[in-house]
Amino acid sequence: MREYKSLTKYILLNRMRYRVLILAASFVSAMLGILSPYFQKGFIDFLMYDHSYLPSFLTFSSPLPYLFLSVFFLVLSQLLNQVTNYIGVKEALFMQKKIGEKIYDKMLSLKLDTMTKRPLGEIVSLYATDVSGATVYLDQTLPSGSSTFFPLLITPFVLVTFFDTPIFFTLVVVVAITALNTLLAFRQSKFFYMFKTLAAERLGFVNEWVQNIRTLRILGWVEIIEQKIINKREVETRNRVKMVTNGQMMNSISTSFTFIVNVVTLSLLVIYYKRDLSPGEIFALLWILGVFLTRPFRQMPWFFTFAFDAATSIARIETFLSAKNKFDVREAELKDLDSKNILEIEGLKLSIQDQEILNVDSFKVAKGQHAMIVGEVGSGKSLLLLSLLGETNCEWTRYVINRKFLTNDIKNFRNVFSYVPQEGLIVSTTLRDNIFLQYDAPKDRDDKVTQAILHAQFKKDMAVLENGLETEFGERGVNLSGGQKQRINIARAAFDDRDIIVLDDSFSALDSETEHLVFTQLVNGAWKNKTVIMTTHRLNLLVSADVIHFMQNGRIKISGSYSDLINKEPDFRLFCNQLAENTSPDFVEKDKGDRV
Repeated sequence: MREYKSLTKYILLNRMRYRVLILAASFVSAMLGILSPYFQKGFIDFLMYDHSYLPSFLTFSSPLPYLFLSVFFLVLSQLLNQVTNYIGVKEALFMQKKIGEKIYDKMLSLKLDTMTKRPLGEIVSLYATDVSGATVYLDQTLPSGSSTFFPLLITPFVLVTFFDTPIFFTLVVVVAITALNTLLAFRQSKFFYMFKTLAAERLGFVNEWVQNIRTLRILGWVEIIEQKIINKREVETRNRVKMVTNGQMMNSISTSFTFIVNVVTLSLLVIYYKRDLSPGEIFALLWILGVFLTRPFRQMPWFFTFAFDAATSIARIETFLSAKNKFDVREAELKDLDSKNILEIEGLKLSIQDQEILNVDSFKVAKGQHAMIVGEVGSGKSLLLLSLLGETNCEWTRYVINRKFLTNDIKNFRNVFSYVPQEGLIVSTTLRDNIFLQYDAPKDRDDKVTQAILHAQFKKDMAVLENGLETEFGERGVNLSGGQKQRINIARAAFDDRDIIVLDDSFSALDSETEHLVFTQLVNGAWKNKTVIMTTHRLNLLVSADVIHFMQNGRIKISGSYSDLINKEPDFRLFCNQLAENTSPDFVEKDKGDRV
């Protein structure tokens, strides 16, 4: 499909053959529709006068051909109108898929610190209301617009040509109706816009409420958040009442116009212009003005309403699609290095709202090295890991992954890493699916799944699970403890078996015994020859690291072994003393014994 800078052009100008087909079918429908009363006139005049006033080439010896042609053209007109609507709906569904894909791709391309400016409720509302709202141009505006304006364009010509109706009066009426309907529709579109905006804001509050309901209940904030939602709903309801009232007014005015036009037109012809109208002409005029134009007059205000509404939806989507990362999406270089390092980064910087968060001159990790990143809370450890994964708007002068150390032919550098966040990701599905991170995961690799679970020390938990790997967890793992979530995520990393494992304080929710088992049997066991990069606040883990990177204020102040840093860096000693103060004596003694 051809791409356009404007989303409106993207919707209206793609697949032009179908857009032209809608217009052509609608035009032919209008032409056939106006022919029906023309033959109705011949039918009635034939019944009244035993002959017709139609041209000689349309003269028949019986009234039945007139009736047949009248019905035939009417049915064919309605059929083409339905075809027009069908094509519009099909095209709208097709474009909804394409626009949805655009939003999805854009959402994935945005970095973490860019996405923080976009609340989740806004993105959900884009899918829920604005995607379908934007394609109203195709399933409502274009079909209804063509079926509105073609009859309005054709009718004055027919009235002047076949009924000698003054053209000036007809044009004045049409223009007046169009102007009034446009004003009402513009007013209605503002109500629609407010409706979508308020719904998106309420959805954001509801999402926040649902995700944090347990914590809110503990803190006693449930009623406060719920009142916020109720207040927003009340404003939304008042806007909806105004929207419905204005819509009813539009319908009433549109319906009344056909009656007014009927009465005024016939009165002018009979009283002012002294026309002698035949019964067939009267019936045909009533049909054209009271039936043929009824739908266009009723559709006209909604045509403008939907057009304005679609424009607001498109504007909201374009605002989201125009969001940009501070830097273009960058990939690490994958190439062979004559070095023992699997990863080399230089000049990594990250700023958020003009405040420097990270400034790392050099960060290198050797193949098979276990590197730990430590520092005070807020020193930039987690952001450094996310920057390594390409999930922030960071920049770098050099970022190279040594391809000769990779076990697979990988093109996307993110696939080099297994990542275990501090707050584990749990999907509402089975344990097997959560390890695979795939719905309906195959069972032919259950041996490897079970081995990963054993490495993550989830065996005891498995014993109490009623359905084993088939056990389903609630949404976001609501029925799991923090430690269980972390161990499932650790098991997922063990199952993935990628070249570099990134652990972001991934043992923080584990008890001391479980942490010790995971660390000795997995990190220093199955992952002994793997490259591991991790952050931690556990003092007992630091002594086993090959290298420690100590961070302060977004910078790596010093790197080296545990003994080197203890002897050389006072701030690191102070940091370790603070960790020791926060660790129970039994825990420290046990860890000392383990190390011995």
